[in-house]
Amino acid sequence: MTAIRWTLILLLAAGTAAGGWLFMPSEPVDPPVAAAAAPAASPLGLPLPPTAASEPAPNATPRGPAPVVAAATPAPRIGSEGYGPHIERAQAGNDAAAAWESVKWLRQCANNEAQRRNLEIVRNQGVSPEMMTQMMVETDADERRCQTVTDRHRALLPELAARAMRAGVPEAVAAYANATFPYDLTPAQRQQVADVMRRDAQSGDAASLLGALTAHEAWGLSDAEKLAYLAAYVSLPGHPEAQAQAKALMDQGGIRFKQPPTPEQQAAAKRAGQEIVGRMLTNGQSVQPSQP
Repeated sequence: MTAIRWTLILLLAAGTAAGGWLFMPSEPVDPPVAAAAAPAASPLGLPLPPTAASEPAPNATPRGPAPVVAAATPAPRIGSEGYGPHIERAQAGNDAAAAWESVKWLRQCANNEAQRRNLEIVRNQGVSPEMMTQMMVETDADERRCQTVTDRHRALLPELAARAMRAGVPEAVAAYANATFPYDLTPAQRQQVADVMRRDAQSGDAASLLGALTAHEAWGLSDAEKLAYLAAYVSLPGHPEAQAQAKALMDQGGIRFKQPPTPEQQAAAKRAGQEIVGRMLTNGQSVQPSQP
């Protein structure tokens, strides 16, 4: 992406109408890899929240943000047994907070190796050696807890994420979408997932906006919707990292648009993004930095 195109995005976030926009090629990115031995029954066969199936389009006034599930009990202390038994208990139980905790463990376990490698590279470059070393120690400790996580546990991620999604955990729909082949679902089920993405992004939650922005095109979110979510994401108060993160994702093809929008579409996206941020502030959501 050229510096001029990125400047245009910053101008939109600042409220200035620009004459051009980022244009990404329309070829789809590779779909996510399905987990091994995935359950035969789709977890979306269970009812989704009533608001999900009938949520209005992004430019319409939503009914309000989805409720965020609160942890019923403190996160369990993980000892030598590792994460495996706790994931099994979460799957066997009905606690959505425990299901979401298990999703986070599964995602972290999948990321530990790459994270440690990146920390070592940064440390070797002389960037905060002590801090990087400490983070490597913590990553190694987490990797030991991951040793009891098997393919059977990893295959539970879509089911656990769907349970958390139905309970209103904002980031859960992105976790579910990233672990599922869209075309393994029926059109109605894909529509349900997309509607939850829209609902959660409309709440102004940073992780939900980012998840909708990077969603595979098979989920059916339009360019107009993603443009509005982009305008909202880079304008979120308390998220100084958002612009750099959006730029990196666009440079890597993680955020893409099929067609360059018209000035009218840019103006509409700017207004829709401002409305999302305004509703987030009006609803009194806490402003927390998003995670990389």
